[in-house]
Amino acid sequence: MKKGTIFVLLAFVIMGLEAAWAQKSPRSGFCPEVPKGTLGTCAEMCSGDDSCPKGMKCCSNGCGHVCKTAVFRVSTNQPCTGQGCT
Repeated sequence: MKKGTIFVLLAFVIMGLEAAWAQKSPRSGFCPEVPKGTLGTCAEMCSGDDSCPKGMKCCSNGCGHVCKTAVFRVSTNQPCTGQGCT
């Protein structure tokens, strides 16, 4: 085979491995909601939660994706048992 063909095949293999690695299980928490009508920078600054620092998730900004601090939602279906409950 020619060197060019081998190079192209190797590039496809590496891209496939990178895509599979970026799709590992997502981190806990949720992405903050993007307000309606918001358009962020149309750039892909992350490719999955694993490409962001600890405690952050790869979230949409209205156009592209950026690392944002994870949001944790409190369930309203559970009875309140801590301080501040009425």
